[in-house]
Amino acid sequence: MAKKQYINKNLVKAVCDLLKEIREEDGRIQDDVSTDIFNDIKYNFHIGRLETSGGNMRISTLFELCKSYGIPVSEFFKKLEEKYPSLRINSK
Repeated sequence: MAKKQYINKNLVKAVCDLLKEIREEDGRIQDDVSTDIFNDIKYNFHIGRLETSGGNMRISTLFELCKSYGIPVSEFFKKLEEKYPSLRINSK
């Protein structure tokens, strides 16, 4: 029997919501982002599915989205922690 993959649903939803917010602040529609990423790496992303499905996206997908928005991945996670303090990991 295959083991079920663990998914932190709160984290996934927060990431999806923040990506959508950043895209909208950037003034672009989903097709613009998909086209830009395809032109860069020749790979199709379905931005609508990423923003709404709550799927557990790969870190390489998040990297390409951040690159498209001109935001370092570290800055993305900083924004995520600021917007969703419950996701912040406190250092010991």
